[in-house]
Amino acid sequence: MLGNVLEARQKETIAAFQKALKDGNEESAREAFQSFLGNVVEMVKEDYETYGNDERALSQRGYRQLTNEEKKFYQKLIKAGKEANPKQAFTDLLGIEGGMPETIIQDVLKDLQDKHPLLDKINFQNVKYLTRWILNDHTKQTAVWGAINSEIEKKIESSFREIDVNLCKLTAYTVIPKDMLDLGPQFLDNYIRTILREALYVGIETAIISGNGKNQPIGLNRDIHEGVNFNSSTGYPEKTAVKIKSFTPAEYGNIVATLAVTEKGRMRAFDAVTLICNQVDYLKKIMPATTVLNGVGAYARDLFPFPTEVIRSNEVKTGQAILCLPEEVFFGVGGNKDGTIVYDDSYKFLEDIRTYLIKLHGNGRPYDNTVSVVLDISELDPAYITVKTEEALPVA
Repeated sequence: MLGNVLEARQKETIAAFQKALKDGNEESAREAFQSFLGNVVEMVKEDYETYGNDERALSQRGYRQLTNEEKKFYQKLIKAGKEANPKQAFTDLLGIEGGMPETIIQDVLKDLQDKHPLLDKINFQNVKYLTRWILNDHTKQTAVWGAINSEIEKKIESSFREIDVNLCKLTAYTVIPKDMLDLGPQFLDNYIRTILREALYVGIETAIISGNGKNQPIGLNRDIHEGVNFNSSTGYPEKTAVKIKSFTPAEYGNIVATLAVTEKGRMRAFDAVTLICNQVDYLKKIMPATTVLNGVGAYARDLFPFPTEVIRSNEVKTGQAILCLPEEVFFGVGGNKDGTIVYDDSYKFLEDIRTYLIKLHGNGRPYDNTVSVVLDISELDPAYITVKTEEALPVA
């Protein structure tokens, strides 16, 4: 029972953290994140007291079977955390043993995709120190018959496009109470991965939707057409929203069609699109416009003339939705070549707290400006069915 209460509270604290970041309220964000950390501590401690070393039960609760390398790392992290000079002990640990095992980060990124449909839809990859993204440029001319010569090589090379994606810093603080160190490697692993997963998701979701490209990824709502003015202070401008009043085949088809041609004028094929909106707009605008009462008296929802998956993200502005091809969005996250986790004492917490800084690098962007369309849904009409009736013929 307590576990359910804690899990519900965790969702509330994460939502509060997201809202504070969106509003730019640093104090509220700090308080919400501290509340989130405290809640995770309670959840892990409850699992420890309830399940102990019951591997099967812990596995059902999301605990992993640690690799030997991971277990060894956590054991040394626990030992360093209990030292009189934890910063020096941790520095020595990293110097001798190296940083956090990459498998931990890989598992966090997999969790992100499993738990969040938006990340599962985009081209989300675990990368190391990637700096360039090489893409097929949506042309059929990727293979040719005949002897290899310079003309054929030129044709093949022209089928690919290279995009600079120098990685940006992505940082999360992990605060570990000293009594957490007594629970053992498996529980410490769950604690760190939970905090890292949720902290990263808040940053990544914001970046995918509205990142301005200035020391951060480029989001779906940004105008990146060739020749657009990049502002050194504010990054790329937002796209101008296209007004949509209904999801009738003609109106919706015209908007979906804008995704079918790249900026280079090449046709791209796709069988479905994704519509992203916030929770309130889904309930007030999208749901009424895509829900009908069928012939057997049941409601059918999310009905579009072209296959469309609706994903809700509260990062999308009220009154807007983003229609996009998520598979055409690249987002890479990887470790820091100088070490993924470091001891950090720049924040002076209580004496029984150990603070660590988890450092990752990441970047991402849509393939080009035609990957997404921002929609103005403020005047979206509710759905309706037009029934055609014909006068019955007289019975002979």
